Amino acid sequence: MRPKQDSAAFARMMAHTDAENNHPQPDDGKIMELDVSKQPFVRVSEVYGRAIKYTRSYGLVEWVDDERAYHVQWFPAGQIKRVDQESWRGRPL
Repeated sequence: MRPKQDSAAFARMMAHTDAENNHPQPDDGKIMELDVSKQPFVRVSEVYGRAIKYTRSYGLVEWVDDERAYHVQWFPAGQIKRVDQESWRGRPL
């Protein structure tokens, strides 16, 4: 029997791959991945998410919007602000 495929997990993996391939500044250094247990809650403008990867000048943030759609996008490091769990207003990832 074949195991069930998780289409949501596959879609997230593809979103991460697409984001890595579309870094706004490809020569910004190696893409470093944060351990799942160390991914901070962050806010970028009105977006609440988690920082999952980074380079010297950018951070890759994942979040779920009000329509429950998953997003992952690079933001300049200066725009990313850490927030504590009590202040975080994002949707569960």
